Amino acid sequence: MRILIADDEPIARQKLEHACQCIPEAVLVAVAKSGTEALSLIREVKPDVAILDVQMPGCNGLGVVSALRPNEFHPEVIFVTAFEQHAIRAFELHAVDYLLKPVAFDRFRDALRRAKARMDARQADRRFSELQEVIAGLTAAANGSGVKQYERELWVRERTGVTRIPVESIDLFEAAGDYVLAHVGNVTHLLTESISALQARFDPQTLLRVHRSKIVNTERIRSIKRRGKRGLAVVLTSGIQVEVGPTYAVAVLQTVGAKRWR
Repeated sequence: MRILIADDEPIARQKLEHACQCIPEAVLVAVAKSGTEALSLIREVKPDVAILDVQMPGCNGLGVVSALRPNEFHPEVIFVTAFEQHAIRAFELHAVDYLLKPVAFDRFRDALRRAKARMDARQADRRFSELQEVIAGLTAAANGSGVKQYERELWVRERTGVTRIPVESIDLFEAAGDYVLAHVGNVTHLLTESISALQARFDPQTLLRVHRSKIVNTERIRSIKRRGKRGLAVVLTSGIQVEVGPTYAVAVLQTVGAKRWR
């Protein structure tokens, strides 16, 4: 792991450097004395892990992470500080860990191990996404008809491998932050795709988007109910009611062959 350390206190910085030297898989590639310098080095060196002091002149550790734009390189981040009150904000920024000074070596080593696990998971997700793109490309090339071919199955990455899920067995896709939950009977799978990406992959006659955060299996729709004065909700065979977004109401009624009542 390529490590960047940023701390304005010389003694604290030296202790972190020494701790890195005692961990064989850790390679110290950059050291910063301020948040501004840390931000510049992250963009230049692109370390795997950035160890940032929260309290630094100019731009603090929290500010460093906030300043990174979505399309920029983002390292795994471990915050170190003498104060507890910033912990919630640190984890809102998806920090690996929040270590209080003086940092115990065992806690530091465990934090780096968690950072490595996150890195491995991100690489696995990237490889899996690339595999899906290759499969989609091969399918389109083999078809060669120019007619969009929708996928008939979903492959979900699990800890022990990947699991095949036929499209017809899916009850509901539901957005949850940066992820999507795929409800299949009594089992729920966590997907790293966006709801819009999933919508594009599957036939809307089978998996229909009914809300900006929900897609339902049309074969699981048992009824459509009024929701308020003008709203709608689809009721699935499981009894779950799913709100229909205002912009999706017409498409939902057309797909199931129903007319809006007055």
